[in-house]
Amino acid sequence: MDLYEKLRESLEKEIQKHHLSGRNISIRCKALSAEEAIGKPEHDDYPIIKGKEVMVEAVFEGAKGQAFTDSFENADYLVDDLLKTELNSSRRRASFISGMNAVFRYLNLCDKTIHCKDAEPKECAKNLPGAVGTGKKVLLVGHQPRFLEMLASTNNVRAVDLDQDNIGKEFSGVVIEPSEMTSDAIKWCDLIFATGSTVVNGTITNFLNQNKPVIFYGVTISGAAKVLNLKTYCHCGK
Repeated sequence: MDLYEKLRESLEKEIQKHHLSGRNISIRCKALSAEEAIGKPEHDDYPIIKGKEVMVEAVFEGAKGQAFTDSFENADYLVDDLLKTELNSSRRRASFISGMNAVFRYLNLCDKTIHCKDAEPKECAKNLPGAVGTGKKVLLVGHQPRFLEMLASTNNVRAVDLDQDNIGKEFSGVVIEPSEMTSDAIKWCDLIFATGSTVVNGTITNFLNQNKPVIFYGVTISGAAKVLNLKTYCHCGK
């Protein structure tokens, strides 16, 4: 079964189980400003602050679900609409994933669906060694500056990113590689540490069933991780 169909089927099952279908409840999806999403962190080099990504937030019965994406729509969805929308673009997948996160959070099926703020991203990075370990060959998927700093100080790291402005540049002693190097880097590494936003941009399947341990980080993957039984890291998420 297609990964997104599996997520859709799981959401449909919960909607039916809890009698949410047909109720006049909206999931309001909107893009947050950088400050709304992550507050005022000490550093200004995060992709959302640089304008490379946005945080989409869905609200369902007061429960919030978020998803990072490079393409979004401001839209109102009924819960049933999520089950019908075509998941053929990052824009649509961002609405679906944030909406699913909100519904699952409302049903207490997952937690950490709201991004940490201010000094917390730095605190999150400090706790990485406990989750990832040290002395390993780690592939970082998605340039998260604080994570790269910590990983590079404790492990041998390669990093791939989709942002053309980062590719070929050196951060924390690591040169960012293009996505075309992903397959080679997977063969090289002991562990894959990938952004959960891969479930929105559609590249998540590149990191599954690779016979390598993989940890997905961040709030975007919260609901999907429960359905797909994925290992995650999100130390300071709410």
